[in-house]
Order: sequence, then C-alpha cells, then structure tokens
Amino acid sequence: MNIYAVLPAPGVRLGLTACIAITVTAAVLSAIPALSRHGLGWLPLAVALGMVVGNLWPALPDRGRDGLAIARGPLMRAGIALYGLRIGIDEFASVGWAGPLMALAIVASTLLLAQGLGRRLGLDRHSALLIGAGSAICGAAAVAAADGVLGARARQVSAAVAAVVLFGTLGMYLLPLLRPLLGLSDAAFGLWIGLTVHELGHVVAAASAVGPEAATSALIEKMMRVMLLAPAVVWIAFVDGRATKGVRCIRVPFFLWAFFGAIALNASGLLPAALLSAGGELAQLLLAVGLAALGAATRLADVRAAGSRVWLLAAVLWGYLLVAGFSMVSVLSWLH
Repeated sequence: MNIYAVLPAPGVRLGLTACIAITVTAAVLSAIPALSRHGLGWLPLAVALGMVVGNLWPALPDRGRDGLAIARGPLMRAGIALYGLRIGIDEFASVGWAGPLMALAIVASTLLLAQGLGRRLGLDRHSALLIGAGSAICGAAAVAAADGVLGARARQVSAAVAAVVLFGTLGMYLLPLLRPLLGLSDAAFGLWIGLTVHELGHVVAAASAVGPEAATSALIEKMMRVMLLAPAVVWIAFVDGRATKGVRCIRVPFFLWAFFGAIALNASGLLPAALLSAGGELAQLLLAVGLAALGAATRLADVRAAGSRVWLLAAVLWGYLLVAGFSMVSVLSWLH
C-alpha cells in the first residue's frame, strides 16, 4: 500500500501545518503577561502572526491555498458551532427582543447605503454590492455568497474580500481598546462588537479580549446577522436583475444550526461538565487555526491593488457600522 495515497495533498499539508504552527506560537505568546495585559490573547495574536507569515513567505498563500481554505472554512465554522457549548439559554436570552431587530436594521441599512454610495462614488454595481454584503453580514463568506448570484469578475471579488477582511481586522484590534472610554457594560459592549465587526472569527477574537460576557453577547448578535444572509442575497439578486439566478441555492449555513444545537445541548444538562469544557477548549483551538489562515491569506499586494473607491466605500460603511451600532446599543442600555 502506498502511504502517500492516503495522505492529504501537499497544498493541504503545507497550509494546515503552517496554521497549526502559527496557532501554537500564538498560544505561547498569549501566556506572556506583557501581551495579555493589552488584550493580545490567543485569537488576536493568531491573526496577526498569520498576516506576518503570509506576507513574509509569499509562497504560503499560493502553495498552501487548499490547506488555508480548509482551516478558514470547515475548521473555523466547526469552532464557531462548538462555541455554543459555552453558551446557555440564559445568556442567549440576554440579548432580548432587541437583538434580532438591531441585526435586521444594521444589515438592511448597510446594504442600502452601499448601493447608494457606491453609485455616487462611480463604483461598479457588483463591487458595491459585494462590499455591502461583506460589511453588513459576515465578511468574506457573505462576499462569496453574493458573488454566487452576481457572477462578478475575479478582481472585483478579491478587492471586496481584501477590504472587508482588513476593516474586520482593524475592528478586532480597535474596539477592545475603546472599552474603558465608552461606559458600556461588558454585555452591551459585546452587542456592539457583534453588530459592527465583519468576520465571525474577528468577532470572537475582539469580544474575548473584553471578557466572557462580551464574547457571549457578541457571538449571539453576530449569528443573528448571519441568519439574514439568505434574504440579503435574494435582495441582491433582485437589485442586479437576476432574480432567478442561483437564488434557490442560498441556504442558512449549516454551522449556524449546529451552533444553536450546541446551545441546546448545553442547556439540556445531558453532557457532563468535563465534556462541555473540552468542547469549549476545542472551539478555541479551531477558531485560532482558522484565524491564522485568515491572516495568512490577507496579502498586502491585494490590499494595494483594490483601488481607492473600493477602500473609500468600505471605510465609510465601517464608520457607519461603528456609529449606528453604538447608537443602537446606547439607546438599548438607556432603556434598561
């Protein structure tokens, strides 16, 4: 029997090995008090180190593309699903009736703003809709879903992904630094992160730097935005005049249902505490591996090539998310 026949392809091995090595390094560095005191925990460090390695070793994003795709796709989504084992029904209910309404308001308004502002900037419609979807819902995954009905050019998709990943990364590092200045509770601050940050992994990393209560409310609110992916993509198809192209193929992601199922398992009391704890640790590990891949795939060359109008639209949408999300959370906190 040829052992190489059962081993993963070289690109898969290279990408996954690099992500695991980056993750282990990030875990070691996160234990250094000088870094942990500044919110540089395991997950934020995994992204940062991934970006450094991916840009200093340009062959990694090319030769290890398949492994990076597995890490930032199935592995990170599995981590998100398992994270539900750390959340109980009480925490899920803590976002209240306002959680779904805020998610709907932020997604709908961001998409409409992207469409209108993109037109005023002279940006092509496909680029504007792709950037709007990535900003409003869940980053690169939403860009890919929107492209499924738009059929945009490769450079348009790459530019949109680069823009939303960059601003998602900025949000991941910036928002925890603002925590002492804004006077919000940890739960409310987590809601703001969940309404504002683009990528799922970035949401978890940013909120984890604040605390467990913030991480819980942030991820729940973010999941409510993700649930709007299907109707948002249907709307994008109608705006583009392609009401029948691929719309029936858009589904709520499976990992979202798995996330809610994990919350239900946690609440049921059927799983022993040791298993719940192990599941939570595995979730952190998978998220770190996925974030390492996300960082490694963020190339400065792609950032420079995106074009000024792409960056301007993405920057304005990010600023809008920050202001609108903070306003909603502040009003909610005042009402309570």
